Amino acid sequence: MKLETITVEKNMLRFCLDEAFSGPVTLREETPVVHGTPRLVAQEELAFTGGAAACARFADGHDRALSRFFCRQGGTELEGAHYVTDFAPDVPENVYPYPQPDTIKTLVCPHEEGREFGIKQSRFNVNLPAMVALEEQPDTIPYEFEGQTYYFYRDSLEKLEKNMAGYEVNTLILLNAPSKFFSHEEQALLDVCIHPKYEWGDPGAFISAFNMTTEAGQRVYGAFVSFLAERYTRADKKYGRIGGVIISNEINLQTNWGNVGEMPVKDYVEEYSVAMRLAWICGKRHYSGFRVYVSLANNWNELHENPLRLYHGRDIIDHLGVISARDGDFPWHVAHHPYPESWLPDFWNDRRATFDFATPKITYKNMEVLEAYLAQPQLLYRGTPRRIVFSEQGFNAENGPLRDLQEKQAAAGYVLEYLKARNMKTVDMMANHSYLDNLHEFGLNLGIFRYDPDAPNHRGEAKPIAAAVKAMDTPAEEIAILFAREIISPELFDYLLHPTVLCGDPDRSSETEFG
Repeated sequence: MKLETITVEKNMLRFCLDEAFSGPVTLREETPVVHGTPRLVAQEELAFTGGAAACARFADGHDRALSRFFCRQGGTELEGAHYVTDFAPDVPENVYPYPQPDTIKTLVCPHEEGREFGIKQSRFNVNLPAMVALEEQPDTIPYEFEGQTYYFYRDSLEKLEKNMAGYEVNTLILLNAPSKFFSHEEQALLDVCIHPKYEWGDPGAFISAFNMTTEAGQRVYGAFVSFLAERYTRADKKYGRIGGVIISNEINLQTNWGNVGEMPVKDYVEEYSVAMRLAWICGKRHYSGFRVYVSLANNWNELHENPLRLYHGRDIIDHLGVISARDGDFPWHVAHHPYPESWLPDFWNDRRATFDFATPKITYKNMEVLEAYLAQPQLLYRGTPRRIVFSEQGFNAENGPLRDLQEKQAAAGYVLEYLKARNMKTVDMMANHSYLDNLHEFGLNLGIFRYDPDAPNHRGEAKPIAAAVKAMDTPAEEIAILFAREIISPELFDYLLHPTVLCGDPDRSSETEFG
């Protein structure tokens, strides 16, 4: 006997087994702390009839939908769902289809500038320590969550809302960066929201993982997500609209972008999956179509010097699949960053991007591999492939004698990668990472415009890629494709536009030690 689903109803939680059992089952409810000490919240007897039973959803201001559950019958712990898996249709405050624009073309810039490129969606970073306070501060908005009041900085909200305004939908990247440059440095907040194993002294640890190891850490994180979902999924779009959130950034490079020091990938994903699951539950309460995404860099199977700090994207996806099947599946999706392997724009020459599941990297060249991998039966969500957003990528051109050539290659590369992404069946976003060159982005020039300190909004000279971005999904696309085919070569362009993917690992049984 197995617990198949836990469904949130208006005032009840409904538990359903995989067989028509009738009789008593002991229900244990606890906080969903991972690698910490969970607290027993409640224990009660449920009377199952025909394989179903229900209990009250709310208790003393606590929404039990946020908890983890264990069921025991006749001395045997039941396998199956330990978390909420479903919501009754009348539970979310806002019910409408996911507002998918008719173009996947995306730039990260305010709408008034994106409009000229036909951009209808965008994505923006939101940093918990810059947004939330535990104690009331000047010009903050109070927000009640799970019996505690949190405070949200109005200036941070207004800045975000100015950027989101005008777009049909936005996706927010949830970050946890404690640096004084990105946070208000409220020590009481940092003590609960920053992961206890975060390496404070490491200058390369830009972002901490969210703290799922304590109840206080989970509560402030839950308040963070719930506030954003409640404010930005309203049917009237009063403050702007989001469709979902990306949890942290490039977690297969956790030493930099979701730091916890050294940790095996399986343990890391155990914690991260709870952050994803809590975000989905918090968001789903407010919007029926709320989405959550795992964030991955292009490192798919690449060998790393320290596998306790740098993970394979493939391993992360596999562990998420196993955890979902074990604890109750929920609709998580994938945000991937298919940068070229060498940062240079001629991705069609990438050598570590192959068209099989064992590929070291997934770049623009072989981005179809990700969709094929997620289409495997064990990774489907109730028979349906998970959605993909290519939420951060771009083309660098080095300052020097090859800059003009590389910028032409970038324009051609944008056309090809956009067509490839548009051909895929599950892709909802293709975001060019940088609108302007960023002086602080590790020496990379990823913008479609040069940075000009004296120009309005610092928008300097347009690069060739700007015209390519503008052309896609318009009648000018045909000319852009002719240009791209000439730069890349017609034969290679046409091959990469519709590559053949080996849905598995290549057969290496006949290889020798020499390769």
